[in-house]
Amino acid sequence: MNQCHHCGVWVKNATCPLCHSGVADSSSTEKNGYPTYPTVNEVKKGKMIVKVALFIAISLISIALVINLLTPYNLWFIYFVSIVSYVFVTFYHTILSPSHTGGKILVQLVCLSGLLVFLTMLSGGGNWALNYMVPFFVDAATLLITVITLRKQMSWRSYVGYILSMILIGFLPVLLYTVGLVTVLWPSMITALYSFLTLVGMLVFSDTTFKSDLLRRFHL
Repeated sequence: MNQCHHCGVWVKNATCPLCHSGVADSSSTEKNGYPTYPTVNEVKKGKMIVKVALFIAISLISIALVINLLTPYNLWFIYFVSIVSYVFVTFYHTILSPSHTGGKILVQLVCLSGLLVFLTMLSGGGNWALNYMVPFFVDAATLLITVITLRKQMSWRSYVGYILSMILIGFLPVLLYTVGLVTVLWPSMITALYSFLTLVGMLVFSDTTFKSDLLRRFHL
């Protein structure tokens, strides 16, 4: 029998059924390659960077609040707080965090869409963010995670939940249109169609393992 040096399982074939990589014979002297873990100093350095970033964010918000109180012409402070908060989330979760790539894309989609919708509501700019920008962001995020999944076929299973989340979010603009929050239909319809075709494409072109995981999420 052969042993997969990535998964550690013993298989009869020359290909591992879990990661689909070639396996070596049990008599091979090759050692299992284990991932390197960050040292204690690296962990402390990462926590210190987060603390410094948090302190800078709080300091900027505090300074902006004092300036806005001394010059009460408008509440530009609220705009500033929302932008600084988004930048901090991006720096902490998307750049520094070791979270899954799919989770980072999903968080960016939610935060960036929410930021634009919030700023639009404050400025009285109408529904342009919900009508156009949110569907565009959903399409871009779905395309990005699809490309990553196709390039990393051995880790498709870890992207199942994120792909389903993107597909479900893709139908959200149409739902918002039915309740009157979205006033332009065609961007929402394009997003829903693209999400549906993404689901169909994954079912048609993916391997058996991915399909079984995908159908299991739907309880089929």
